[in-house]
This record gives sequence, C-alpha cells and structure tokens, in this order.
Amino acid sequence: MTKRKRRILIGIGAFFGIAALALVIFIAALDTNRAKRYVATTVSKATGRQLDINGDLNVDLGWISRVSVTDIQFDNAGWSKHPHMAELGLLDFEVDLWQLIRHFRWVFPAVTISEPKVILEKTAQGAVNWDFRASDAMTQPVVPDKRTEFPVIKKLTIKRGRLLFDDQLSKTQVDLNSIEAEAAGFLDAPVKLKAEGSYQKLPLAISFDGGSYENLRSSTEPYPVQLDLVVGKLKAKIDGNMTEPLEMKGEDVTLDIQGDDMGNLFPIIRLVFPKTPPYRLKGHLKHDGKVWSFSKFSGKVGDSDLSGEIRVDTAPTRPMMKADLLSNLLDFEDLAGFIGGTPKTGTNETASKKQKKQAAAKQKKESAADKKSDRIFPDQPYDLERLNSMDADVRLRAKRILAPNLPIDDLNAVLKLSGGVLSFTPATFGVANGRMEIYSTFDGSDRPSKVKVDARMRQLDLKRFLGDSSFAKKSVGPIGGRIVLAGTGESFKDLMATASGSTFLAMGGGEISGMLVELAGLDVAESLGRLVAGDKPIAVRCGLIDLQGKNGLMDVKTLVFDTADSVVYGEGKIDLRDEKLDVVILPVPKDFSPLSLRSYIRARGPLNNVSVFPDPIKTGTDSLVKKIFNVLTILLLSPFQPRDLAQGKDVDCDALLANAEKYDPQGLVLKDIYKARGGKSPPTAPVPTQQQASRPQPEKKTPSSPREAEAPKETEPRDSD
Repeated sequence: MTKRKRRILIGIGAFFGIAALALVIFIAALDTNRAKRYVATTVSKATGRQLDINGDLNVDLGWISRVSVTDIQFDNAGWSKHPHMAELGLLDFEVDLWQLIRHFRWVFPAVTISEPKVILEKTAQGAVNWDFRASDAMTQPVVPDKRTEFPVIKKLTIKRGRLLFDDQLSKTQVDLNSIEAEAAGFLDAPVKLKAEGSYQKLPLAISFDGGSYENLRSSTEPYPVQLDLVVGKLKAKIDGNMTEPLEMKGEDVTLDIQGDDMGNLFPIIRLVFPKTPPYRLKGHLKHDGKVWSFSKFSGKVGDSDLSGEIRVDTAPTRPMMKADLLSNLLDFEDLAGFIGGTPKTGTNETASKKQKKQAAAKQKKESAADKKSDRIFPDQPYDLERLNSMDADVRLRAKRILAPNLPIDDLNAVLKLSGGVLSFTPATFGVANGRMEIYSTFDGSDRPSKVKVDARMRQLDLKRFLGDSSFAKKSVGPIGGRIVLAGTGESFKDLMATASGSTFLAMGGGEISGMLVELAGLDVAESLGRLVAGDKPIAVRCGLIDLQGKNGLMDVKTLVFDTADSVVYGEGKIDLRDEKLDVVILPVPKDFSPLSLRSYIRARGPLNNVSVFPDPIKTGTDSLVKKIFNVLTILLLSPFQPRDLAQGKDVDCDALLANAEKYDPQGLVLKDIYKARGGKSPPTAPVPTQQQASRPQPEKKTPSSPREAEAPKETEPRDSD
C-alpha cells in the first residue's frame, strides 16, 4: 500500500477508529458527552483539523456493543472552497468486545453508514486535502498491510453516499452522488456496490460485485471482482481475480471495452488516440505499480480487426504508452483520424450515431449554401493539448489493407510521440507491388504547428494504377519518386496550404498500352487500327514529373513521358490552397498518321473531380461554352494540322533523369529507376555541402514542356535504347 493511499484513508477512517477505541475507554463511565468531546479533541489534535459531533452519541453496552453517532463533520484544508472534507449523517456499528479483548481483533457484526459525503481535492500546485499532521504511531495501524489484518465486517450497508474527487493538476473530476453498498453474510455473500454520478462531466455508472469478506481476508485465495462501468458512450466490463486487493495489484482480469470513438477516451484516461469509428476490444488487463498493460487483446475498430498489446507507464510527468498493434484486414478509411479526418459514414461503413449525425449536418450545411464539397484535406483543428499530454512509441502492422480505389496492399508503421512532437519513423505502405516510405515530423510543441514530410516511392507498378481497365493488362513498369514538403498550420488543410518543397515521379522503362498512348494523342487512325488488330504494349523509354512550389502553389517544372511511339509534354500548376489542378499536356507522335487530331489536352478542376478535355489553342475548359468552342476549333483546324509528320524525337533519358538527382542526391529512389533502364546506376556524387549547394549548378537540358517540345532542335541525341 502506497503512502498516498494510506493518507487518503487516514482522513476518512482515523476518527472512526479513534471513536471506537475511545468509546471502549469510556464504557465504564457511560458519559457520552465527555466521550464526544474526547473523540473530537483527539482527532483534531492528531490531524490538525476540527472534528464536530453535532448530533447524538448513543452506546448500548454488551459483549456485542452498539454505537450510534449522528451529524459528524470533519473540516477541510484551509485553501479549499468546501468547508468540510467529510460529513456523516449516521454512523451505526456493532463491535465484538470479546474478540477485541481476547484476540486483539476488530470484529464488527454490522456497520451502517448513511448519507456520507467525502471530498478529495488536489490543487494545480500539487497540494492535497488529505495531508494531515498525524504521527506515524497513530496512522500506521489505520490501513492494514496484510489481507489477514483487515477488520471483519459481517454486514456492511452504505446508503445515499457521495464522493467528490477534484484533481486540478491532472484535470480529473469525479462526482459519485448516489453510492449504495451492501455486504451481508461474512462467510460467502459477495460485496455489492452501485454508484451513479459523473466523470469528467460525463455520465457515470458503476456496478461492483466482489468476493466476500472472508475472500478479502484470505492470504491464499485470490479475490474475485466483477465491475461494470459506463462513462458517456464508453462501456467496460472487468471480470477476474486480484491477488493483492488492498494494494490494487496482482490483477488477473479480463477487460471488455467498447465505445463510439477512441478519440473520446482522452478526457477519461488521459491517453491520446486518433478519431475512430465504433470499437470493441477484449483482452487481459494487468496493473503493477505505476504500469498498466492491456495484452493479448483483439476486437474490431470500425470495419478493421485489431489485436496486440498496450503498455502505459504513469510514473513520468507525461505518461508513456508503448503499443504493438496488428490488423489482418485494415479498412483504409479507418485511418482518417491520423491526419485529422473523421471516419466515413456511408451505407457500408461502420460509424457511430454521433458521427453520422455530424456528417448529415455538414452535408445539410453545404447543400444550404448550394455548394458541393470539393475539399479532400481535413480542416479539423489539431488538439495540441492532447499531443503534449503524453509520450508514445507505437507500431502498427496491417497484413492487408482494404482500399478499393487505391493500390495499397499493407502497412508497417512506427509512430513516436515525445514532448508534443509526433513522428513516423517510418510508415511503410505496400503500394502497387512496391512500397512507399513516409518519414514525417509534426511539431505541436508550439504554435503554429510545423510539419515536415519525406515520402519515398519505390518500384511502384504502373499496371496497378490503371485498375481493372483493359489498358492495365498491357502496361507494366516500375515508378519511383520522392515528396519533400514542409508547412505550418493548425489543421491538415492549413499545412497543405502553406506547403513548400519539391516532388518528382520518374519511370525508366517498362511497357504501356498502345491504345492508351494513341487515345492520349487523339490519333483516330492509329486507335482504329489497334482496335481491329488488338492492343499491343509499347515500350516506355523514360518519364519524369517535377513539381516545385512554395506556400501551397506548386509549379510543374518538368512533365515528360517518352515511349517508342510518342512523347508527352506538360506544364501547369497545382494549387494546394484551393485544392485545384490546372495542367496542359501535349502528345507528340513519332510516327506518321493521316487522321490525327493532335491538340493540347487540359486537366483541370478540384483534386477530387478532375476534368480532362481538349484545349487546342489554350482558351480553357472551365465552361460548357468553351468546351463546345474547343471541339469546333479542332474540327476547323484539322485540315491544317501537320498530320504528325514524325516530329516527335527520342528524349535524352539520361539527361532527363539527371534533373531529379538534386532532389535525391543519395540515389535512394533513382537507383531503382536506373536499374530498370538496364543496370545503369545514378552518379555516386556525395551529398553537397551547404557551400556547394549555394553555387549555381549546370543542368542537362531536355524538352520539359509543350513550348520546348514545339521547337525541337535540328539534331537531337538519341538514347541508346
């Protein structure tokens, strides 16, 4: 038993024990008034607090003596706004004097406590109201260290009790305003306790069934416990045994817990979890000193299964949580809470009533404003108080990920939280038969929050991005890339709106559907030919998309995709502030075609609903009128087209890919691209120093946009491929 637990019970139980002992001393005199004054004075001197017995004190003498005291008040600490720490409407108990005299053992045949009120408080500075000026000699016997020393209470009844606990340091509040307890029959009847009230201003209900008092006092038998707990939407059941119930350790219990959102656990247990759909988990709960563990648990979180172990050490100023979690099938949409989003609430999705209500209210608000939701970045503000309340080291593995519209296979993520800084080191997704490694740091220790992301895409298969289309069967090839961004803000939306950095995607070989290439070039003759003869794959020589930007505005610096049949160039912008895209691409065929409608193609619109349409003279495609005009323009200008007189030239792939080396100086990603090109390796240049990086570096030139592609040089070096 810790000193803190002893002192809490000292204040509540000291005057009860002293009262019983004093009554024995004054039995001969039977002067109840003197007994009242003596008990009150003794407790006051021992604790430094005033004890008042305002009601009657009645004594019925005998070997089984009965004592009844009414209207007792025990003063609180001077700094408390509550005048009394403890109040009792009635204390009525029987004591077996023969057991006390002969065996020096306290035996109470019956104890009745009516309308007790106990207030326990802790200030933000750490002062507690149960800290008394009591001597060790008096306080040590109050709480027994051994189960066999616990007083025998054959019948216990508590009526209309109230317990208020207010910890300003940890911001914990408990108010049990309807406590009822009963234990009758010393040998085998269980202890029962029921209470209702509030915890952290949430509705609270407790139902406790424990073993009998004989179980409690046995040094060899475990003490059985059954506890049903309801806090707000949280429901928990504990069933098992405790080997040391007086010291609250040695648990061997099963915990079955369920709720509407794991994010709502924070005000209850002060541990940080992301927002989730409804969950239910069941496992083994153990408490050893300052360490709690929830092991061998399994269950469901939304539409995902989850199992593993969680260990929490409450000894540090910020609790430390370590977790090892495993999911055999993880619904990707259940991960939305990790970036500040909320779970999906569609027809086939698992969501709580509150989450569905919030989604309906949001949709109604958007409809009232006559505006469709074209945002994909969550705008829910980050709760920095939560990030700074604990530290964590979490590993999450998902053997399989359910993501119907994304080629995501599995996940192996390591998450660390320390001093308000959240980092993935890394989060590795299996994507398109390759992998994406995300190293990120979110610093919530100060405002505004800062984030850094370094995502590395390695050996992604082009086929997986084309879904179940017929083009996918004829396409294959590794894609690599890297995203390095930094931003500030109080939500994921803010972070994207301030993002600055670079992004590149590269491809160094493989094959792609010939039909897809011809359609991209609006080549009618070639498309009809492949439709009749069958679609055949075309070799991919190389490709590169290079984006650079600042404060959420990303420019397409390079967009080149070179195949054996055509070269595709592009230019444009990506606006992460308004979540919009505006990119123009120009296919340049390398062979002759009599029915080519060669034209610029514009991809524009919200990121979640991009529209692709021809734009022959770059007038735009943002209205129906412009789209009709573009179609007519293509038809009118068709007789004057150069008929694709093989103007497309092979791109210098080595020069093209060299443009990406400055974003991947150590070749972490590019080495896979060069390998796909036949075993070639990127230059093994060391990472430049700050002085070297500041000097202007010459770049190898290759057409990177439609403008450059339209004015090719007379002689262009052809790649050896």
